[in-house]
Amino acid sequence: MSGYRDQSGFDPWAYETPGRPIRPYNWVQWIGVAFIVAGSLYAFAFLLAEAGFIPKFSRSLQPAPFLPLIGITLVNSRREPGTPAGSEQLKRNRKVLLITILVCVVILGAATIIEIARS
Repeated sequence: MSGYRDQSGFDPWAYETPGRPIRPYNWVQWIGVAFIVAGSLYAFAFLLAEAGFIPKFSRSLQPAPFLPLIGITLVNSRREPGTPAGSEQLKRNRKVLLITILVCVVILGAATIIEIARS
């Protein structure tokens, strides 16, 4: 018995790498850039205020990460067509993932050894 999945040709591992944001930016993307800059400036000013270089203007850093996230979404609202990931790209991605995992294991192992030695 063959179901719809056998005949659909769906490949769960096939995906497209999204293209870069379309340039020149339109007004929505420029608003996104303004959100990114505003969030970055807010975070920088908050850190300067905590260090005592400028007067404190806020008790919370909470709005700082959300402004750039909204901005990135707006900048990426228009993108070029994606390119399918080929087998060479998938091999490179796996290699980078393996290296990243190995580096994380080494760092966590070193931190564990240091913590055990301190106790």
